[in-house]
Amino acid sequence: MTKDPEERITELEIQLAHVQRLYEQLNEVVTEQSGRIDLIERRCHQLQTQYKEIKERQEPEFDPLDEKPPHY
Repeated sequence: MTKDPEERITELEIQLAHVQRLYEQLNEVVTEQSGRIDLIERRCHQLQTQYKEIKERQEPEFDPLDEKPPHY
């Protein structure tokens, strides 16, 4: 029940074609995700910058994070 070499080579070529297509699909996903991550990082940086600017414009006595809770 052994397959002849030509049949085995054909099966290997088919498997290789599937693996190559899968590799291409995964590469597309990784490339897309990388672009999304870059965009998210830029937006986070923009938000951090905006937050710092807003915090600097506020009056110094109005910082709820520095305010003591009422039970102190």
